[in-house]
Amino acid sequence: MPIIETEFMELTAKLDVRAWWEENAGCQGLTPDKPRCSASFSPDDHWIFEFMDVPSTLRYYLDQAYRNALHREVNAITLAHVGQAFFDEDTWRTTPKRIENLFGCEFGYYEGGTPWLEPVTDDPAEFSRVLDRAEATDLRTWALPPSGEYLAEWEERTAAGKPLPKLGTGSRGPATIMTSILKPETLFYWFYDHPDLMRRFRDILAARMVEFNRVLREFSGVTEPGWWITDDNSALFNRKLYREYCYPVLERVLAAMAPGDARRYQHSDSAMGHLLDMQYALGIRNVNYGPTVDAGLIRQKMPDALINGQMPPFLLRNGGPEEIRQQVIADFHKAGGNGRLNVTTAGSLAAGTGVGRMRWFMQVVQECCRYDRQESTLYV
Repeated sequence: MPIIETEFMELTAKLDVRAWWEENAGCQGLTPDKPRCSASFSPDDHWIFEFMDVPSTLRYYLDQAYRNALHREVNAITLAHVGQAFFDEDTWRTTPKRIENLFGCEFGYYEGGTPWLEPVTDDPAEFSRVLDRAEATDLRTWALPPSGEYLAEWEERTAAGKPLPKLGTGSRGPATIMTSILKPETLFYWFYDHPDLMRRFRDILAARMVEFNRVLREFSGVTEPGWWITDDNSALFNRKLYREYCYPVLERVLAAMAPGDARRYQHSDSAMGHLLDMQYALGIRNVNYGPTVDAGLIRQKMPDALINGQMPPFLLRNGGPEEIRQQVIADFHKAGGNGRLNVTTAGSLAAGTGVGRMRWFMQVVQECCRYDRQESTLYV
């Protein structure tokens, strides 16, 4: 059964979700010249599994018809209670290649979890050969082999007149890519034991990311610049290591994919407050950081950034109504004054969060994050 918290449903009995989303559509500007802060939700596969008490995660990933049916069921529930559908009801059977695959890193599927990229080796000599192969690979034929299953499904969908995705618009960031291709402990030992090998890894990764995503952009017809980054493992890097191994990769990729004032977005669930000045220097102005990164610190370090946050996901899932309300108000005070705050969870919507709590979140934003009333909590 879906999670529908009775207490929060009663608290939000008068919430008009349709009107809420209509107002929200007019709150996307980046100045205070709008009714209130915008807000959003980001439920994902983890969220679905607990929300619907899914008996098999493997079936979800491996059975397209089952996945589509589950998405339809979830969408019907969220439409009824929250006013929004969040999940694709015509998912793909196949997926395109990823940059991690170029280094021999492939997904493992295990019951009870989400797909997990398996590290390739603990042997530096073998990893040197991995880098040789990654450097020598013809990316155009590797990324989209003529006999590949993904290309076949693309052609099927093209013939059926279905919408097609825009590829090469973003990826996981270097910290998370590196700690997937190698075990995190291996990677960090090798930064000190094999620095030349790791610098080579960094440089090949940066160059091949640009080339690979240019192939994907050309194939899918992407001409608009911009780049999104998901890099949850950023917090594993201290400032010195981040500057040496992650910053140069992002610098090169962003220069190629998001030149000038193009959108540069960073998501990370992690505690990466110590890296905000480097993120800002990279021109990143659209951010969603982890729940331990204070909204006031982000605004101090990134005065003109659009902050997507900073509600701790577990607070929304577990906290009382007043705790949730006070967190929303505090973040609005700290970061909402210039209009560049989108109120949402700091990271994805936590698994176990029900639609009642989502409705309460919407109601609190509607009441407490307004620019069109002098009694708004921003001015108290």
